[in-house]
Amino acid sequence: MKLTSDDQQPKSAKRVATARRNGSYGGRVRASRHDPAILCEWSSRGGKAVLEKYGREYFKGLRRRRKRYPKQSVVVAQTSPRVVAARKNGQRGGLARAEKHDAAELKGWARMGGLATRSRHGPNFFRGIRKLRKQYRKGYVTRKTKKRLQAEAREINECLNRRVDE
Repeated sequence: MKLTSDDQQPKSAKRVATARRNGSYGGRVRASRHDPAILCEWSSRGGKAVLEKYGREYFKGLRRRRKRYPKQSVVVAQTSPRVVAARKNGQRGGLARAEKHDAAELKGWARMGGLATRSRHGPNFFRGIRKLRKQYRKGYVTRKTKKRLQAEAREINECLNRRVDE
């Protein structure tokens, strides 16, 4: 399967297979082989070519349409394909278990898991987790807040009942 260099294609079937296999890594293999300075130069060449093709006004328009800009200090970590596959398979397993068993059994398992975690870490473990939350689901009320609101409602009802009686 040897081709001439004018065709710009791989010379052997082995190279084709290797290119396809390495393509799934999204350029990580290439990045591990070359110096970051060289990679930066290659990417800047691509950017310059695109800039010549479309012009500055095109990119100004794109920036105007963008709603949120990411923070410069935040480094976006790329999740490995193995982790993504593991999450997907875990979700499939959970969904399969949910289909096989009824809701009461699932609730019992969840309760046992929560009790085991509380006995291992103590009640302050969950309290610390709740403090770290940025937002709560709609209608979420803690037990302490619920008791306080019920007591306030009782006081208001009693006050209103006294006024009506007078």
